[in-house]
Amino acid sequence: MIRIALAGQPNCGKSTIFNMLAGVNQHVANYPGVTVDKKSAALTYAGKAFELVDLPGTYSFSTFSLEERVAKNFILDEQPDVIVNVVDASNLRRHLYLTFQLLELGRPLVLVLNMMDVAERRGLDVDCDKLAALFNVRVVKAIGAKRQGKEEILRAVHDAAQTKVVEPFRVDYDKLEPYISQIEEKLSAPDHLSSRWLALKVLEGDDVILDRVGIHREAVRDVSREIHSRHDIDVDQMIAGLRYTAADLAYHKCVKERRLQGETITSKIDRLILNQWLAFPVLGLVIFLVYQLAIVQGYKLTDYTWPLLATLRNQFFAILPRAEFIDVPLLTEFGIWMANSVLALLNYIPVFFILFALIAILEDVGYMPRMAFILDRVFRKFGLHGQSTLPLVLGGAFVGGCAVPGIMATKGIADERARLATILTVPYMNCLAKVPFYTLLLGAFFKEQMALMMFFISTVTLFIALILARLLTSTVLRSRETAPFVMELPTYHMPTLSGVLLRAFQRLWIYIKKVVTIVVAVAVVLFVLLQYPGVPAERMADYRSQADTALADFAAVAEKTSYAPVLVDSHQVFRLLNLYDDYRAARMLAASADAVAALDETYQGRDPELFAIVSAADTEARRINRALRNLSNVGKRLQLNIKNDKITNSYLGTLGRTLEPVSRYAGFDWRINVAFLSSFAARESAVATLGSIYEQGATDASAEEVMARDGAYTPVHAAAMILFMILTPPCIATMVVVKLQSGSYKWMLFAIFFPISLGIVLSALFFSAAVQFGWSGVDLMRNFYIGVAALALLLGFIKNKQSGWYVGKTH
Repeated sequence: MIRIALAGQPNCGKSTIFNMLAGVNQHVANYPGVTVDKKSAALTYAGKAFELVDLPGTYSFSTFSLEERVAKNFILDEQPDVIVNVVDASNLRRHLYLTFQLLELGRPLVLVLNMMDVAERRGLDVDCDKLAALFNVRVVKAIGAKRQGKEEILRAVHDAAQTKVVEPFRVDYDKLEPYISQIEEKLSAPDHLSSRWLALKVLEGDDVILDRVGIHREAVRDVSREIHSRHDIDVDQMIAGLRYTAADLAYHKCVKERRLQGETITSKIDRLILNQWLAFPVLGLVIFLVYQLAIVQGYKLTDYTWPLLATLRNQFFAILPRAEFIDVPLLTEFGIWMANSVLALLNYIPVFFILFALIAILEDVGYMPRMAFILDRVFRKFGLHGQSTLPLVLGGAFVGGCAVPGIMATKGIADERARLATILTVPYMNCLAKVPFYTLLLGAFFKEQMALMMFFISTVTLFIALILARLLTSTVLRSRETAPFVMELPTYHMPTLSGVLLRAFQRLWIYIKKVVTIVVAVAVVLFVLLQYPGVPAERMADYRSQADTALADFAAVAEKTSYAPVLVDSHQVFRLLNLYDDYRAARMLAASADAVAALDETYQGRDPELFAIVSAADTEARRINRALRNLSNVGKRLQLNIKNDKITNSYLGTLGRTLEPVSRYAGFDWRINVAFLSSFAARESAVATLGSIYEQGATDASAEEVMARDGAYTPVHAAAMILFMILTPPCIATMVVVKLQSGSYKWMLFAIFFPISLGIVLSALFFSAAVQFGWSGVDLMRNFYIGVAALALLLGFIKNKQSGWYVGKTH
């Protein structure tokens, strides 16, 4: 087995080369303990088995970013037989900076000059023979987007694996050479690594290498101070400067530049895209299109996918034990709960697929770095990153987003501090699931001011996210690494359909495999919390008494008909009732006379005798059918009451009552607490729970009307509830994705409990102020909005100390 590591800087087309070499034989996972994608593939060439691993894109082999650390650890630990270094041939001088560090490893290396077509269009003639002789490696030309160069790369890798590197390429580090030699003499390098490379990393103070070779950091600092004292040079800057100088010399030896007439296509496009006045409108248009296509159109597609999922769900329900009037088997309740939990997430598949495909297109085209370039100056003031834009918008910077794809989109943020800050602030956006709750309260208490209140709700969240990002990056995230980030603006490229679809499917599979499996475990916990300890015995005895009465009334009607022998057994009555309920539900979905006829034929075949009663085939059957309708209505009402009692008496309901002494300061009683607690599974549950709690028998009044005339709440109470909902995270699914993207349960727990604490504190503070000063509900929201907006502006003017950021344009 020949193990190959594919390495290169971002935007060099490395993923395209990987896809060209690997085809569909790919496996996507994560590196152990981190959220960075690990793509690998198995292939065969010339009778040899190859394992190809795509390392994360990295500008250097320092340890500033998570990607750099992962790539370096892989090479140190996994000992690849060959390193394939993919470079952008149209930007060769800059890409050679990483190439030199890979050459210094002393491992067999193949240099792949990708994007040769772009280089030729820019008037660059690269002499591959000179480059190969200079670096003593095999050099291959390729155009990954056109699938050119595959055979040549595999042949070069095969040959390189059979060749031992005798004299690796060396950069002359001038005055540092004596110190490198001294360190090299003290090290015992493993066979697969160059002692010179290790000495260089020690001199650079690389934490990963220092931990491995056992050299104390203070000793390295002493050497650095000595060098600075004797030669007045900084070690890191000198090493970097000499590498760039060497890259410049190699470039001029091996590349000829032909003068071309006029601007490049990239320069022409960037004059529009990065124009001082047009940059933000164009960015807004791009974000709007992504938002519309992924979220809005994706949700419309669920109208087509959900019937398919619902059909699967109904087929699953059909094999579960059936209810016997008010007695629903525990296995049935559990199966229904689990199926609904999983299918609710699978229903997001169209949204995620479109999102991942659009992100892949933006990455391939080259607009993602430009998006970051445009917004970085604003977001940097709050500890965020220009690439935080898309996640925040997808999460619901405008009402109607979804935090799950928003957080999933943070993978493109290289800076660890900014990425974590974005992950922890996206949940504050207005996800679509919160809208029904807002609609319920606004319809009940703010009908006249609904537009104004929705403006407050839809725009205040971005201010909240900026404030919290600034606070987090200044406190709990302060120790997180933030790299000197080189923002590259690469040339524009046409994406390939195969590359876009492949990456979209890969990311979608990761979502299905990881999120759904974790959500299953969470759903089990929630089921137990809402199911147990169950309905009190005396209440259940009362329900059974009502059920027995209803069954007796039905039996009295049935025994006076010729159908009495069929219904003498209670189990037959339950079968009839289930057949009746199933038929009525299916009958409502039948859209034509032919569909009704086909449905009748199906149910006639299931049980001819009982279906005669369901279809009211004769006078006696019609009489029983009327009694059956009453029995069905009584059964549904009793099942609903039992469900409500379970919620009230459940562990979650008990917790709601326990929290009441604290939550009452925000105006929440136990009923509101139960609604909020149940909503952490899915925000829509808040509305359903409130509806269940407030429903008392059959009523034609809407939930809004019931709440408004209940008398327990006022518009001030409703405003406090809205404020709490704004500040709290969307749902358990979002928190699971926070864990997946942050790689830590600690951050998941923080993302749950910090917003809840902040929400209850601010809700209590503003509710108490409203009571004290006689504010209306609108006054409460307006004052909250003004305070948050003012604080965000104030923090924006206070200088934020962060590492330097270097922005470079590459055209």
